[in-house]
Amino acid sequence: MKLNLEQIREITRGVTRVEEIDGYFRFFRFTEAQAQYYLDAGQTDYYNKTNATAGVRLAFSTDATGISFDFSLLVGYSRAFAWFDVYVNGAMIRHVGCENSAMQGGKISFPFRVDGEKTVEIYFPWSRTVCVSNVILEDASFVKPIYRKRKMIAFGDSITQGYDAIYPSNAYAIALARLLDADVTNKGIGGDVFCPDMLRDADPEKPDFITVAYGINDWNKTSPEAYRTNCPAFFRRLHELYPDATIFGISPIWFGEPEKQTAFGIPAYRVHDRMQELCSDIPNLRLIRGWDFVPHVSDFYSDFILHPNDLGFGFYTQNLYRTIMESV
Repeated sequence: MKLNLEQIREITRGVTRVEEIDGYFRFFRFTEAQAQYYLDAGQTDYYNKTNATAGVRLAFSTDATGISFDFSLLVGYSRAFAWFDVYVNGAMIRHVGCENSAMQGGKISFPFRVDGEKTVEIYFPWSRTVCVSNVILEDASFVKPIYRKRKMIAFGDSITQGYDAIYPSNAYAIALARLLDADVTNKGIGGDVFCPDMLRDADPEKPDFITVAYGINDWNKTSPEAYRTNCPAFFRRLHELYPDATIFGISPIWFGEPEKQTAFGIPAYRVHDRMQELCSDIPNLRLIRGWDFVPHVSDFYSDFILHPNDLGFGFYTQNLYRTIMESV
């Protein structure tokens, strides 16, 4: 069974739309208006990152014996690797892709080795813009979309996008959504800051949960005045767009320069207190201190200072999930 555009749309999670362009299926996690903001602001690099397939996931049930598809990598970023994780009946059975920029695409093909009907989830790379074509389910008589109980949107910077998980299903926003039984749309953009003007419109599917995790880039790139305006304005705009959602604002995790002074003249671990001062009156917002979610040890970070590795993401996910469940 070769899947057509409508079938791909039905089984894709973590997107606002799917299009077929030049024979390939393209996946978009931002609305057109949200992505256009970055172009209008002259932030071409951020616009390119909106096209990365962070959080994109195929989720379906089928009686197929295996799957094959071609993939193409359109844009390279600061991370050249691009890995897919494949789960069958909840167990990871494949981790496949490419580890450097020399590989611009290829073909993936493998058996499921599970008889009868099974659930299949394919997590796409967070690090590159990935397109697929010729998606074939071997010996399949049916394919049906599967949905999780809840819906979620994750806003944030590079750590939310997935930097630096080797296994895309281990990135905290994706792993957290799995624990919350939520289909998640990942809006993480490496290097991004609180920017209420990006929220030009609402996603087509209304979320039950929203997580927001900006901070370190704000301290390095924005003025105190801009932060005082943009941080609470971002949360207020989210409340306007999604009045029924529970919003979790996560202050940044530990990084390798804990005494670094922010634009406010205070160390990074105190910025959570400033967020509380600015945002305590916003409806539906619950602020979460993230500083201790990942061990304060460089071994849990891919670059030893800022971006968690897969092990660090495991701590982040479990601690964040526990904190959320205690508050709902």
